[in-house]
Amino acid sequence: MKTVDWSEDHYGEGIIIAVCDQCGKEAESDPFFDNDPDYKAFQAELRKKGWTSTQVNYRWKDFCCESCRNQFIKRFGG
Repeated sequence: MKTVDWSEDHYGEGIIIAVCDQCGKEAESDPFFDNDPDYKAFQAELRKKGWTSTQVNYRWKDFCCESCRNQFIKRFGG
């Protein structure tokens, strides 16, 4: 799951936070400005760190590793 943590001090600034849908591990993007979170670049960054995204039961899920992905699919189907 990915969410945006918007700055309370400056309009349009924040970070994207990815949370592993299996274990809850988090990863944060570099800060963005001008109200423009770059999900595509962050996804590429996550892949370099071993994260993966998979569609499970028609919904996209994020996982910090293949092991978490496999555990989630065993639990919830896919």
